[in-house]
Amino acid sequence: MTLQIITPYSVQLGVVGAGTMGRGIALSALLNAMTVILYDISPAMLQSAHEYLRAHLERKGRLHTLANLTLTAQLEHLHGANVVIEAVPEDLELKQNLFARLDQICPPSTILATNTSTLSVTAIAAAAQTPQRVIGMHFFNPAPVMPLVEVIPAAQTADETVQAVLALAERLGKTPIVARDTPGFIVNRVARPFYGEALRLLGEGVASVEEIDRLVRLGAGFRMGPFQLMDLIGIDVNFSATQSMYEQTFGEPRYRPHPIQTRLIQQGHLGQKTGQGFYRYDLPTPADPPPPPILGGKGTIYLTPGSWAPSLATLCQKAGYQVVHHLPPDAVEISVAIAQAGTQEGLRQQLREMEHLLPTHIPIMCPCAEVTLAEALTWVSHKERLAGYDGLFFATGQMVTLVASSFLTPRTQEILGKFVRSLGRLPLWIEDSPALILPRLMCALANEAVFALQERVATADQIDLAMQLGANYPHGPLTWAKSLGYEKVVRVLDHLHAELGEERYRVAPLLRRWARLEQANL
Repeated sequence: MTLQIITPYSVQLGVVGAGTMGRGIALSALLNAMTVILYDISPAMLQSAHEYLRAHLERKGRLHTLANLTLTAQLEHLHGANVVIEAVPEDLELKQNLFARLDQICPPSTILATNTSTLSVTAIAAAAQTPQRVIGMHFFNPAPVMPLVEVIPAAQTADETVQAVLALAERLGKTPIVARDTPGFIVNRVARPFYGEALRLLGEGVASVEEIDRLVRLGAGFRMGPFQLMDLIGIDVNFSATQSMYEQTFGEPRYRPHPIQTRLIQQGHLGQKTGQGFYRYDLPTPADPPPPPILGGKGTIYLTPGSWAPSLATLCQKAGYQVVHHLPPDAVEISVAIAQAGTQEGLRQQLREMEHLLPTHIPIMCPCAEVTLAEALTWVSHKERLAGYDGLFFATGQMVTLVASSFLTPRTQEILGKFVRSLGRLPLWIEDSPALILPRLMCALANEAVFALQERVATADQIDLAMQLGANYPHGPLTWAKSLGYEKVVRVLDHLHAELGEERYRVAPLLRRWARLEQANL
């Protein structure tokens, strides 16, 4: 098979589907000096796409490139294209029928690419008589902006097809990453827990849509929270991707859809495109509050030995507090006592020692990434002064998760809220829940990334880069897991598995192996 791609100016790109993704791909090609034939069965959709392309090209001072665009409702007009990229709805039968027709219309030298986000490229290629020229070329929305393109060879794809598409992606100004043909490829697969766990936290009443999104942005550095992102993508589109992966993996619990999305779809609340989803778009979006200024703490913080609140001691010292790791003779001088032991047995012992040695008016904070506050309360007598906190993300973000029980006095809750603010952090009080919010989300993401690595979907570097370029993650999930500590990730997941009893939290064998090797090296 001889392919015709030589320079950008020689590329005549066919795009099937003039919806959001198709017109975005067309715009990327026009901006990179390619000739584009844009096909859609709907004249109204073609007209809408033409207006979109004209407006964007004019804004960029490239309106003259509109002369390189052909709009057509005749699939046969794609006969002269070097490459045809399909961007139609995620329906396997629809795509197979399309590729069977394209295989007959286009000469053997034409590459046929599918922009599917979750479906099997091998199954799509099987519909063509020349499957060696069929390949996955998955763009991310908005296609002209997002830098990643996942390149997915089918089982039948020829090596020269892969090389040609990698070169084409680079000429479009993209960063191509080759992924194995498995459900969801890299980004849509690894990102499933970002949405799935957020939906479960909402369904369990742990926090509101706004609170979860704000914590993900301010506490973990994401540009958008999971509910914002689902509204942007389209709740129906996001749900379809999840459902597709669930079906393709024969009911893998990690990809099980959530009924909250189903109810929104039944109401027609699909996100930004319908004006309402998890948010209403006829109302102004409130801005995130700025972090409070570091006030300069006065007093002494008792911080027990442990590793479940990394950098907290440094943060307290920067705020002006004296930090001690052993109780002074006059313990009444302690402002707040914070436990950070890393095992349930160690934490139980620390809490009992603090309760015995500290006057009853001194608040105690308990790390709740691998133990619920409800369980910790069974270890103490003075329940009215014990609150939970997320130590894993305490020092890294602008917002800190705290947990109150019905025993906690309003005065103690106020003291702890002021203490968190004095460190330049916003407190967020949530309901008691296994692994809270950020540890649950981030450890589930890391676990899915390790599963993908274990199954050789891509290399570790490629997985991390794909999540940063294709999903705007602040860090790759594998890099984040390593910096946090594999053992901590495993223990959070084991805690979730034990408390919730769901197989979705089973630990990837490779991740558990890493955790054991990490411990062996200590």
